[in-house]
Parts: sequence; C-alpha cells; structure tokens
Amino acid sequence: MLRVLLVMMCTLSLTAHSQYRVIGYYPMWMKSTLPAGLVKFNYLTHINHAFAWPNADGSLAFAETSVDTGLIGATHRGGRKIFLSFGGAGTLQTANLATVAADPALRASFIANVVAHLQAYKYDGADMDWEGPQTRADKVNEIALTREMYAAFHAADTSWRISMAVGVSDWSGQWHDFDSLRQYIGWFNAMTYDFHGGWSAHAGHNAPLYAPQSDPDGSVDQGIQYLHQQRSIPGGQIVLGLPFYGHEFQASVLYGPKTEPTVDVVYSDIPAKLAANWSYNWDAVSQVPYLLNPGGNRLTSYDDTTSLALKCSYAKTGGLSGVMIWAIGQDITAGRQPLMDAVGKAMAIPTDVVTAGGLPVQFTLEQNFPNPFNPSTTIRFILPAKSHVRLAVFTILGEEVATLVDAPQEAGMHDVRFDGARLATGVYVCRVTAGETVRSVKILLVR
Repeated sequence: MLRVLLVMMCTLSLTAHSQYRVIGYYPMWMKSTLPAGLVKFNYLTHINHAFAWPNADGSLAFAETSVDTGLIGATHRGGRKIFLSFGGAGTLQTANLATVAADPALRASFIANVVAHLQAYKYDGADMDWEGPQTRADKVNEIALTREMYAAFHAADTSWRISMAVGVSDWSGQWHDFDSLRQYIGWFNAMTYDFHGGWSAHAGHNAPLYAPQSDPDGSVDQGIQYLHQQRSIPGGQIVLGLPFYGHEFQASVLYGPKTEPTVDVVYSDIPAKLAANWSYNWDAVSQVPYLLNPGGNRLTSYDDTTSLALKCSYAKTGGLSGVMIWAIGQDITAGRQPLMDAVGKAMAIPTDVVTAGGLPVQFTLEQNFPNPFNPSTTIRFILPAKSHVRLAVFTILGEEVATLVDAPQEAGMHDVRFDGARLATGVYVCRVTAGETVRSVKILLVR
C-alpha cells in the first residue's frame, strides 16, 4: 500500500502547481503612479494592499486617507484576491503591533476592527508584516494574535486567509515559532532581498540568487533553505520574494569597501543610468546584474528581466508556492512594466481565463496546493458567472467525507481551505459542481 501511495504522490506532485501564486504588494502611496487601471491582473493571483497597522488602542491606521475601493473592485473584476497588509518596516508600526499583541483586550479589539474593515470593503484576507518580533515575549504573543485572528476569520468568512511576510535568516527567524504559525498561516512571503545595503559591512548584491563562499551575508537560495530545511516550512507554504528595486553603493567593486550614503533605487531609475553610460555587468555566480558608473566609484545592485526569470524558475523547480513582488509599479518605464511582464510570463499564469472586461470565461478547478498535503490544503476554482456551487471531498470509493461549499458564489477566483486532520492517509477526490457542470481532481493526504 505504501509503495502505491508513493507512486501516486510522485504522479500528483507533477501537477501540484498548475497555477502558482504571484502576489504583488501594492503600496497605498503608489496610487497615483500605478492606478488600478494599469495593474496587470492577468499576471497576478493576489494583491497585498500595503499598509494598515494598529494604533496603540487597537483601532486601525492606514497609509492613505481613504480606502481605495477602485483597486479592490478592479482586483475582483479581474478574478483575483486582495489582502490588506498590516505592518511594514516603520518604527511606529512595529511598536504598536508589539503592544497590541501583548494584551488580550487589545488583541480582541484590533482583530474585531480588522474583521469589520475586511467585511465593509470586501477584502479577501490579511497579510501580516510585523517587522518584527524581537523578544521571547513577542514570539509567544505573535502566536496568540495569529491564532485568535485565524479563529475570528473562520467565524466571519471561511474563505478568508492569513499570509505572513518573514525574514529568511535566524537574525529575525529566531523570534517566530514557525511550528505553531504553520497551522494558521496560509503561506509565508519570504523577504529574499536586502542581503546588502547601508547596514552591511561592504557593497554587495541586494538579492543574489546564490552567494560566493567568501561572502557571509546570504542569498535567496540560502534564505529559502533556511525556511524549508531549518524551520521545516513546506515548500508549498513558501512564496519567494522578488525585488523591483535595488541599492546604490559608494563603491568601486563588488564585496569591496563602501562609504555612506547608500541609497535605494527602483527599477525605473535604471534606464537613465544605462543612457548615461553606466556599464552593465552580469555576476555568473550570483546570477544577478549590477551597474558601475563611468567614474568607477558608484555601484548599483538590482534585478532585471533575466535575473527575475531565473528566480521564477528556481521557485517552480524547487516546489515553492509561487513568488511575491515588492513592489508592483516600481518598474514603470516609458509606460511599460518590463519586470512585471517578465514575472508573469515566467510564472505562466493563465491569461485565457480572464477577458478584457475582467471576468473569467471558463469554469476551472485547479489542482490543490500543496499536494500531497498534511493535514490541510487549498482548493481553487474559477467561475465565469455567479452560480450555486457545491464543493465536496470523497474517498476513492465515493463516500463523501466533507462538504466545503454549498451556496451561491460570485464570478471570479475562489480559494477554499480543506483540513484533513481527521482522515487517514490516502487518495481522495475533490469534486465541484456549478450549475450542471462538474469538475474533479484527485488529491493526496500523507500523514
């Protein structure tokens, strides 16, 4: 029996990611640069709308004066999901999240306000970007906050999910209890960038795919292995971060000395540098480019279409859940979005399920992800029109073991979480019916 299951597992894993997650962080302050009408929803599965955060009393604060209902509506018309992202790198956000997480009454107030806001403006979930827990108490409090938010979401809307942005080394990872968080977090957005910057001892790549042995500051590959191997996060719960920005150093050589200031650059700054005769260089070890100015004393580390395509390939071949972008819109040059185009094409997000008007044109049931799973997985279906949907799970012999949806559903993309904790290892059938149309896929639970 075990041998049969292993054969099935290998077969099913080949199609486990018939569609990957491609998540774009949309900073609220980018609204004028990237209005909703310019967002390439056909290349994305999720928008993370950044940022909101708690005030010290548990009420909500936002990086914009009014809710961008146009973006939310456009995301849903495109058949995509939009999460409200809480936190960010600011000192106030970090301090207030620590304060709220530490107090049961404040946690309850904050979570109630989050639920009310998501319901009022039709968000599809929350992304937690607490940067970050720094003490053992924070580590414990983060679990309490996440567990209670998960329970509140389940009570309010079973389709809502929680994602989490996390660092990729033990410097920050030591303050996360990943074994507990995995129960409540749908996927982790790995911040696989900022390996070098103003804080590092020397100039170097912002986001090297691989690092030379002589450099101790890490790489995308090392960061992913840290989460997957050292912290036991399944590949199907890891989303690889892609930067649409880089850093400019006062330096003449990679891994050489630098002087301050080090400044951030976005990809839209790169064409002007190339036009000013900065030299393009490709690092064959790290598989990312860098520029040197004509004077030879300024070095810009960044990602281009080639390096991002390589990272997307790494995510797919490594069995990861997909990729995440910080931040969409930072690549707009001459009316084009070359990095977004490169990522969308590399991740092969189907474009034929969305029409020019933003509505799906076919009824689709995707393979669940992760697959195989233990004990929970996500089942995705796409509706071309509002329909009464019944989604159920059966044994291979036809015995129904779970009804996940039995209600009218709007047109667009729907993610449903299935928990198989009470079931035995084996192959099951997921079947979805919309009107008179039926779709089914086999799923594999391995305990």
